[in-house]
Amino acid sequence: MKRMLLNCFALVAGALLVLPTLTFAQDYIPVPTPRPTATEQLGDLLKAKPLSVLPQKERACRSRLRKMGVRFKAVERIHGKGKCGIKYPLEIAGLPGGVKLSGRTVLNCRAGEALAEWTVKTAAPAAQKRFKSKLIRIDQYASYDCRTRNSKPGAKISQHSLGNAIDLGRFHMANGTIVDVASRPLPGMPKRRFMKTLRDAACTYFTTVLGPGSDVHHKDHFHFDIASRRNGYRYCK
Repeated sequence: MKRMLLNCFALVAGALLVLPTLTFAQDYIPVPTPRPTATEQLGDLLKAKPLSVLPQKERACRSRLRKMGVRFKAVERIHGKGKCGIKYPLEIAGLPGGVKLSGRTVLNCRAGEALAEWTVKTAAPAAQKRFKSKLIRIDQYASYDCRTRNSKPGAKISQHSLGNAIDLGRFHMANGTIVDVASRPLPGMPKRRFMKTLRDAACTYFTTVLGPGSDVHHKDHFHFDIASRRNGYRYCK
């Protein structure tokens, strides 16, 4: 009996010696860092990439483009050298009536709207009238481009540098007719009358209209822009 009591005492004493060791080890088990909630994760994302809000005028302009059937997408803000750049640029791929634009056309919304209105109210109807065919494509020669006027050193900044201007050179009809602004068709010919209609009416939608005969820099294309001038003055030459 005495031996049994001694054995029990030894077992209890051994357990007491081990217990603090186990407790001590448990105190140093690393506690996992709590995961952020879904709301916290969203908050961090919004801080890293803040959502920009378009001004009301810009939203309204884009809405009008969509209603006219213009195909476009917004592109990142353009920060050009000096005064060059577009705050809210658009890449325009198609005009009303399914008219395509060749090349990459980047403009601000106001210039895009002027181009769309001119196309649907003037260019497309004129094509149908003169050639009994649908206007399907316009070849643009220049849209946004950070440079001076006519690329002359020391000259004033070009409206192309602000996304306000576009240069157009050829017009393609569904029946295969092509009108090249540089071709200089004879007076009275359908192509000549077509080009005159486009050019004359452009001054309704744009504030600057240049083309063959204006100067040597515009002998092969039309230049249209929406430059702001005093008293709403328009320069159509």
